[in-house]
Amino acid sequence: MVQVKRETVRNAIMDSARDLFSERGYHGTTLLDIADVAGCGVSSLYSYFPSKIHLLYAVFDPWYREAFQRLEARVAKETSARGRLRCLLLGIWRDIPTENIGLANSHMEALASADPSEKKPMPLLLWTEERLAVLLKQAVPADPARPLNYDLLPNLLMMAYDGFVINRRLNDLRDIEMMAEAMCDLILGPTKS
Repeated sequence: MVQVKRETVRNAIMDSARDLFSERGYHGTTLLDIADVAGCGVSSLYSYFPSKIHLLYAVFDPWYREAFQRLEARVAKETSARGRLRCLLLGIWRDIPTENIGLANSHMEALASADPSEKKPMPLLLWTEERLAVLLKQAVPADPARPLNYDLLPNLLMMAYDGFVINRRLNDLRDIEMMAEAMCDLILGPTKS
């Protein structure tokens, strides 16, 4: 019986945190706000999560992984190398963040203000880069004349993701589709007319 109540409280905290981070951002949401909406005290939050950033990751991580898995399924349906690569780039830079731009922004806010001496609560970036390396190997045909570094390129793509999320928040909405095409040209070579 006690275990059920604990799971209910944890779920209420997670639901409240997801909604508030999505609506107000990381800095605009306090632990007191989350506790109030969840119907518990702030001390209860600390029973489940050691810090605000841990709570954010507990909400962000499953959302992000599910969004990434949906992207993988879309990429797999593409029939050409350019189509797969374009789908992958647009998925990372445009589609995933816009599924919940508030939550994506909260993640950027948290990282930008995190204590540099602390490690990230979860190895989400490493997970993403490993998945991206696999997708890139599947999407881009091996070409000895144009070898790809599958260790560095995923990191570059994710650093671009960070920039796109931040710039979207600042209403700097440049043409991501044109940038994806330019990146396809860099990686695959320009399309033949």
